[in-house]
Amino acid sequence: MRSSTSPARVALLTAALEPPRPKAKHRLAVRDAAGYKALQAAEQRCFREMLQGLKAAGANFLMCQWGFDDEANHLLLAEQLPAVRWVGGAELELLAVATGGRIVPRISELSSSKLGTAAAIKEVPAGTMGDKMIVVE
Repeated sequence: MRSSTSPARVALLTAALEPPRPKAKHRLAVRDAAGYKALQAAEQRCFREMLQGLKAAGANFLMCQWGFDDEANHLLLAEQLPAVRWVGGAELELLAVATGGRIVPRISELSSSKLGTAAAIKEVPAGTMGDKMIVVE
């Protein structure tokens, strides 16, 4: 993550950045390298659509209540979109109040009017053990 984002347009998300899971109980059998590559391509497409939704809304920082898949984490880094995962529900609500943003359950529902704004979001050292803290100004 960059040490500072200024000015910040923050997306507050309660969904995980992971490929969607099937609703019914299905089995997926990958029998060869071509099948694996097709599955990987489908996941890549899914993640790219998620990132496109974030960028289309104008977000330049993401606060997410749940985790990220490794591939999503890699693509966020490649797109230089700083993100924080595992933000608690209470903290997400406080961020919504502080930034004027709305908490969104799905990326498809994200729009520029639902983004929060902050003068800056910084990563600063905290304490003597080298811990880091994120400050929203």
